[in-house]
Amino acid sequence: MAKAFMKGNEAVAEAVIRGGVDLFAGYPITPSSEMLEYASDHMSDIGAKFIQVESELAASTMLSAAGLIGRRAFTTTAGPGLALMTENLSNMILSRVTALFIVVQRAANNITPEQADYNYATKGFGHNGQRGYVIAPSTVQEAVDLAYTALDKGQELEVPVLFMMDGMLGQMEEPVDLPPYKESKRSATVVPPTGCAGRQKIDSRSMPRPQSYTETMEDALERARNQLFQENLRWVDEEVKYDEYMMDDAEYAIVSYGSSARIMRDAVKILRERGVKVGLFRPITLFPFPEKQIAAFKDRGIKGVLTVEMAIPPMLHYDVKMHLDRSIPCRFYNRCGGNTVDEYEAAEAMEKLIEEVRK
Repeated sequence: MAKAFMKGNEAVAEAVIRGGVDLFAGYPITPSSEMLEYASDHMSDIGAKFIQVESELAASTMLSAAGLIGRRAFTTTAGPGLALMTENLSNMILSRVTALFIVVQRAANNITPEQADYNYATKGFGHNGQRGYVIAPSTVQEAVDLAYTALDKGQELEVPVLFMMDGMLGQMEEPVDLPPYKESKRSATVVPPTGCAGRQKIDSRSMPRPQSYTETMEDALERARNQLFQENLRWVDEEVKYDEYMMDDAEYAIVSYGSSARIMRDAVKILRERGVKVGLFRPITLFPFPEKQIAAFKDRGIKGVLTVEMAIPPMLHYDVKMHLDRSIPCRFYNRCGGNTVDEYEAAEAMEKLIEEVRK
């Protein structure tokens, strides 16, 4: 392991490069532009290709093409750029190919941190309602560790990977241990196109096609989507990742992710000093979501839950509330517009919830 002191954006780009990537295709957009700049300098270190394209649509098209021939590619963007990639994300899901999309979330009206792309990432990005693999780190070191293996996971699951950072994590500097370089690995299941001669239809990763004279185009699309849905069901439980902080004896829980969650560790400490048994539950995978773990809060004796995020209206909150036992009150504290959450305000919101529970 090589030790370094790096900005989050640059550390993540370095981790992806060390993870064995073949192509970077992207368009600059704040607050993720340092990743593009870093990739332009360092992709050649491993003999990989760097392309600055004319738009986010072009970037996602190149990533889709790379995935179709089994190669590993990544890009960086923010919310406005992610919106322009929607069509290609849809096609990648249906084609069962992967690429890594690193999203440094920002506010709608400025370039400061926010977590407002949660619904886009977790509710079926693209037009077909399917899901990808969505991960959200809360420290620069965790971002490095997750980015290093993200392309491997995408190839294993045959889905695009959305790596959900935000402007706070992307711009902060922290010490990191960088992993060793590893070789690029072509997909074991994707067969590169070599023309139509001698090529079976099953090798194609294009849009679903009828497999018999009696199957219509509509039936083929329905069959393909149902197959994707069933395959997702097989790995969602296995791929759930989450972290707990002081949850062993907790009577109340804060649920938060990413940069907000790292701030909430201090809120837990404040409340513990006041004699309140509070813990922090942090989803690391936003999809698959830790549904069963949150549903088990009742059996663990949790009396109330506060969700904390940088998004108005709240988004994570409703996923937590959906899976939480209805007898447990669930409230939210959130900020937006580039205002980060505050540990003292969160502690106050939790104390109000506790008063409500005790009445």
